[in-house]
Amino acid sequence: MLEQLFENKLLLSALMIVSIILLRILLSLLFARFTRWSKQDRRRRINTVHNFSNLVIVIGLVAIWVSELREFALSIAAFSVAIVLALRELVQSLVAKLYQANMRSFQVGDWVMVGEHFGEVIDSDWLSTTLLEIDPHGLGSGYTGITLYIPNNVFFSKPVKNFNFMRRYIEHSFSITRENKGGNPFAAKEFLLERIREHSEAFHDVAVRYCQMIEHRTGVELVGTEAKISFTTNELGHDVVTITLFCPREEAHEIEQRVTEDFYNFWYSGPQSHSLEDAPAKGDS
Repeated sequence: MLEQLFENKLLLSALMIVSIILLRILLSLLFARFTRWSKQDRRRRINTVHNFSNLVIVIGLVAIWVSELREFALSIAAFSVAIVLALRELVQSLVAKLYQANMRSFQVGDWVMVGEHFGEVIDSDWLSTTLLEIDPHGLGSGYTGITLYIPNNVFFSKPVKNFNFMRRYIEHSFSITRENKGGNPFAAKEFLLERIREHSEAFHDVAVRYCQMIEHRTGVELVGTEAKISFTTNELGHDVVTITLFCPREEAHEIEQRVTEDFYNFWYSGPQSHSLEDAPAKGDS
């Protein structure tokens, strides 16, 4: 009788698992082909189906084997402390997932930084979160091709930064250094501002609206869409021009190269080059 009951529970467990997995596959295929939703929405719904089906499987198995589990728990009471220590990481990951879901700190498709790791969330279940690594200092898409698997219990010990609003447009800052051979570096300021406006003309209106949207949703005041230029000197006495502008991530590197070329053209290919050539060399009287 006991063996028959045990075999029936095995069969019932197998049927339940197969049924749920087949339903999960069917729903995943259905969502994947539902073209009315965006790609990100489809990925999020498929991820939700996977997480919910896994939870239903666990609850179903516990319900079927509850009597055996009770007897098993009583039989290993002497080892309860060791089991709690062994399952500590698992419990922390489950609780951290509930905490993250309640805080809504990120969802599938967002760009996040967890501690020192930066990437796009491509999957998130009850135990771990999967990131497609992005180089935080790179421009363009910035994907490194490395996949990161982060246990959810890390969310209790490391901060989570959401960079989703900076996927399209970023505040890009870069510096240009020029050896001081005479001439006032501020003479290039208006020229550079004018050139930056020309380089930004194609996306200026979109950048203004996107900047306002980010400020409205985050409550943080950005530098704005107008370029900012500042002049300093380094420890060698060379002129350092720092430029900050709000631009599309994919075009940031190209704009940086254009502005750098404009800066050097101003000093070495334009009227300023003659004043530098005519300047007396050091030591001349």
